[in-house]
Amino acid sequence: MQENKTTISVRHWLRDCLTLLVEALLVAACVYVVSLLKNIRVGADSSFAWLVIFGLGLVLLFVVTRFIPNNAYSRTARRDEVVAQAMKTALSVSVLAFAVFTERNSLLFLSCILFFVVLTIERLILNNWFIHYSMRHNEHGIIICNDDSAWQQKALMQNTYGLKLARLENNTTEQLEAFFTAHPETESVYCSPSSLPTAEFEDIAHTCRKLGLVLHLLPQPVFALNKAMRSECRGNISVLSPARLPLQSTFNRMIKRLTDIVISLIILLTIFPVFAAIAYICIKRQSRGPIFITRHMCGMNGKTFQSFTFRTRHFDAAPSFLDGINDPGYFPFGKFLTHSRMELLPQFLCVLWGSMTIVGSQMMRPERYPEYRRELRQFFVSNCRLKAGIIGYSFPSQTKGSTKADVWYLHNWGFWLDVRIMLQRLGTLIKQSKAKSINYI
Repeated sequence: MQENKTTISVRHWLRDCLTLLVEALLVAACVYVVSLLKNIRVGADSSFAWLVIFGLGLVLLFVVTRFIPNNAYSRTARRDEVVAQAMKTALSVSVLAFAVFTERNSLLFLSCILFFVVLTIERLILNNWFIHYSMRHNEHGIIICNDDSAWQQKALMQNTYGLKLARLENNTTEQLEAFFTAHPETESVYCSPSSLPTAEFEDIAHTCRKLGLVLHLLPQPVFALNKAMRSECRGNISVLSPARLPLQSTFNRMIKRLTDIVISLIILLTIFPVFAAIAYICIKRQSRGPIFITRHMCGMNGKTFQSFTFRTRHFDAAPSFLDGINDPGYFPFGKFLTHSRMELLPQFLCVLWGSMTIVGSQMMRPERYPEYRRELRQFFVSNCRLKAGIIGYSFPSQTKGSTKADVWYLHNWGFWLDVRIMLQRLGTLIKQSKAKSINYI
């Protein structure tokens, strides 16, 4: 068994070395392609120059991957995690390359952008290949748990590509040795220490060490705690602490902010001026008063800001007990704005200013925030950096504005998740307003 483990380690080492060589070739290829595009003449020492670039790219990648590992080879890696790691690696290589090649910044800038794109595609290809490889070469293991922890077997098999787990009915070392003899392909053991007496757990640990099996410990399920926990050492004691949220990373916040700026600029420079002119004419003809309504609102971070929306009701209309467009206080064009959600278009100004984000938490009145804060504490959420969003994530089975949905989005944020939410919301609005909204104009 020890010889098999050594073979696997050598195979992983060779795989990592091959990946580094391929990515170093990508660095040199990107520099070469950009030099061709810029019609740069290469002298007689071109072979030596490209060899130096290849060697330097290999060194840069080796240094960067020591701090940012390539998680494309992981049975549990999600696509958005792979893309995020590729972006971080490309950014780090770009900074190091600028520090070395200071005399050819224009060439390096274009080649780093090209490497940024190529590396992301390469990581996605590697991730896709490794998923198919994991499905063909299954990882066989054993899980030892009681009936209350049986759900962990299903969760492990669903979230890990190619993992095959067999559950042992008798938690004894004889049963474990007999199973390993009958199934020599078994590589690992998953065990919940809380479901076994201390003596039995120590016997199983010694048996795993004797048989060369990898022992994984399952934490005791406490449903009141946050599921996103990480293990860390405090001295000689291992403790579970709340995991670092994605938006607590400066790089992730930069990506989200850059996405907000680009999309809001596109909308404000194309759709907003035309629609604002139409809204000005229609609102002024159908109702007296201002075009915009400003409200003091706040999001998950608790910061108060002014939110702008198109006015949809008569300025002096009394409050009504009827909901939505059935309220007689709405004028006809206001009903169209409410039904098509185009009343929220001015909020892209708030997104551009930085007080809001496109996909974020629910937006609420400041007086409701203390109650919302108490609900957040029940999910062990603190130091929130999520702004109020024009749209937000919502579970299909729950109503809009769910605190649980905001917490789920905060823990699972990703660039591709934002793209998916925006596309789904756009498709829903097109379906809803395609036939009905025109009647309100």
